[in-house]
Amino acid sequence: MILALSIKNIALIEEAEIKFEDGLNILTGETGAGKSIVIDSMMLLLGGRANKDIIRNGTQKATVEGIFLINSHRDLIHNILDEAGIEYEEDDTLIISRDITENGRNYCRVNGRIVPLSILNKLGTYLVDILGQHEHQFLLDNSKHMSILDNFQDKDFFRIKNMIEDLLEKYNSLNNKLKEFNLDDKEKISRIDLLKYQINEIESANIMPGEEDDLIEKRNILMNSEKLFNYMNESYSLLYKGIGDNASIIDTLSTVLKNLDTSFRIDKKLEKLKDMVESVLYTLEDCSLQIRDYVENIDFNADNLNEIEKRLDLLNNLKRKYGRTIEEIIKYKEEKNDELLKLLNAEKEINKLNEKKEKIMAKIKELSDELHLKRRNVADFLEKKISTVLSELNMPNTIFKVDIRKKDVPNENGMDDVEFLISTNIGEPLKPLEKIASGGELSRIMLALKTILADFDGISTLIFDEVDTGISGKAAQAVAEKIALISRNHQVICVTHLPQITSMADAHYKITKEVNKDKTYIKIEKLNYEGKIKELSRIISGSIMTDTTYNHSKELIDLAQKYKNSIK
Repeated sequence: MILALSIKNIALIEEAEIKFEDGLNILTGETGAGKSIVIDSMMLLLGGRANKDIIRNGTQKATVEGIFLINSHRDLIHNILDEAGIEYEEDDTLIISRDITENGRNYCRVNGRIVPLSILNKLGTYLVDILGQHEHQFLLDNSKHMSILDNFQDKDFFRIKNMIEDLLEKYNSLNNKLKEFNLDDKEKISRIDLLKYQINEIESANIMPGEEDDLIEKRNILMNSEKLFNYMNESYSLLYKGIGDNASIIDTLSTVLKNLDTSFRIDKKLEKLKDMVESVLYTLEDCSLQIRDYVENIDFNADNLNEIEKRLDLLNNLKRKYGRTIEEIIKYKEEKNDELLKLLNAEKEINKLNEKKEKIMAKIKELSDELHLKRRNVADFLEKKISTVLSELNMPNTIFKVDIRKKDVPNENGMDDVEFLISTNIGEPLKPLEKIASGGELSRIMLALKTILADFDGISTLIFDEVDTGISGKAAQAVAEKIALISRNHQVICVTHLPQITSMADAHYKITKEVNKDKTYIKIEKLNYEGKIKELSRIISGSIMTDTTYNHSKELIDLAQKYKNSIK
């Protein structure tokens, strides 16, 4: 249920707040007064699309905020809040806000926490159901009839539907694999030859993981062998031989050790220092031996460098053809080995894939039959309910039929085609909606569907945006009574131009457009009893209110109140 709606700097609305009530909330006003802005603002809170063009001229940000009471689908809404890490209030109120800025960015918040737009979409599914002024045109698209019918299904139906979607994905995957075998003999021989050549080229190279890094390291050493010899030979001389008249580091350190050893005999406290120097000396002697061995084994062979360059060229050639790394080339070879085996055993593999396909298709058909039965059961229920509601909406002789035909080829919806058929007059055959239904009839059919769905899906708030298109006379009174009846168990917010619907208001809001200092403003006013009469008089007669229209409006409101009292 929507408790309040606050709008700031959206289109012509500078700032407005509406506190909605239980029952039937009516919004009226002249054409172009701004009623649609209120509904559009509501849709923004429910995840509707927005752009910076809706920001009021001269301002930098548009804001809409709504306070909702969670009085239906509590567990599902709480699950969404939990997943998003949003704390919910103890009184089950939900505060949703959305800012639209000049740079086109949107900032959505739920209970003060910034959330992605997708969260508003999810919450909106369980908070409000909107029937727009052009939504009845939706009925003229036959491809949408199945989704309308499926809205009345239970959880088991959608479980089966998900199973069909998963099986179709597997089925299509098998089809793609079979296409790999869709070659004539010439193409098959050519493909086998190519695969054998590629596999042989990779295998004959005898490549190993990590080999390229090792070769690059060896090449670098060979290319710098002369530098290495000079540096390491000098290091050996400094350590062990000495250079010129200078004693080696080891000889010098041996003298130091000899002096410490002599001193130690005099002062035992020098033992630790003597041991340290002795350890360093042994370590340096070992280092000098290892450096000598390294110098003696330095490779100056240019042939070895050439061999490494050739090997690296071979690896680079393979990388250009089969992968960016040695590991990718090895993986490529394994994949082509598998493909070659499949081609060599094509007939056996094709039979295996076709067997899997047949089993999957048999299961899809079995599940599709279950969907068909469930759709037929819901269709029988819907036909009766809609015919009853349409009779109440002054379409007494209407026959509504849900035509479900089986197809040969399945899709994610099973193997059904669904189309709504209607006959609005006695003796007339059933025909598709677009060939027989008028605008007013389409509006009433859509209202009937929403009426039934409202009881089925448990959404507590319904918004009807000018659903009275093409309706007048007795039909208008019937629609008014039906909306009033719906509002006994649901909160209804209705934008209308019909006096019959307006008279049924539990709360009536008048929307007007005003000009002040060269700026246009929209004003939203909640009407008292006297205000309701005057606004209803305007709707009936236009700008001129007479005693007759005033009294007629008062009578309409009083009669509407008697009707509402009778259905409580």
